[in-house]
Amino acid sequence: MAATAADSATPNISAADTTAHLADLKHDAVEEPSNSSKSEEKIASEIEIGNLTINESNNKFFHDPESSNIKTITSGDTPYASAFTFEELNLLPELLKGLYVEMKYEKPSKIQAISLPMILNPPYLDLIAQAHNGSGKTACFTLGMLSRIDPKLKAPQAFCICPTRELAIQNLEVLRKMGKYSGITSECAIRAGFGNEIHTGKKQTIRPPITSQIVIGTPGTIRHRIRANKLSLSYLKILVLDEADHTLAE
Repeated sequence: MAATAADSATPNISAADTTAHLADLKHDAVEEPSNSSKSEEKIASEIEIGNLTINESNNKFFHDPESSNIKTITSGDTPYASAFTFEELNLLPELLKGLYVEMKYEKPSKIQAISLPMILNPPYLDLIAQAHNGSGKTACFTLGMLSRIDPKLKAPQAFCICPTRELAIQNLEVLRKMGKYSGITSECAIRAGFGNEIHTGKKQTIRPPITSQIVIGTPGTIRHRIRANKLSLSYLKILVLDEADHTLAE
């Protein structure tokens, strides 16, 4: 799954011929999320997805004006359908809970309604998404990665490659919040100083091969890990290039 994204007055999506790929254009560095209090954890664990109510008139999480226009361009016999609710996407209950409880989402944004059915359902074609900042593209490829993981297979199955360390850390935060109840493991593969190596005095100890199911990192570190046989491609199911125009230039 590869991806590109850029600001455009008329966002568009196109599907080609292999897996799925997407991107986002968020630049603000985000700190690692703090642990929830025990009381919050207890409340979240007791929430039943079927009992959740959604206030569709109070969505503060996307800049998704009614006047915005999404254009879809498909290739060949690409199946196409849009979704008006997250329930229509047949997501696992654990992922729905992450969307509503952790992310505070209410309903799919326009880019999500159009792209998620293509990302989440076979035949898993290549996909390029282009939309404004804040339109919800990150949730598209994050849900795509979380939905493709086999939780029983303890090996890398999804990569998200980002042009900067800050964006990689930000995407990892979003993924861990959204996948909080899924049990899926994730890791950030970025250079020293951002959690990639373990430092003990003057010595530097390289971590063992990555076994996390989702890996988010920068091109140089991902390439280095693969060449050093620390990151396997054997079970890769989905590849995301966030800000693909910048990522591919690295």
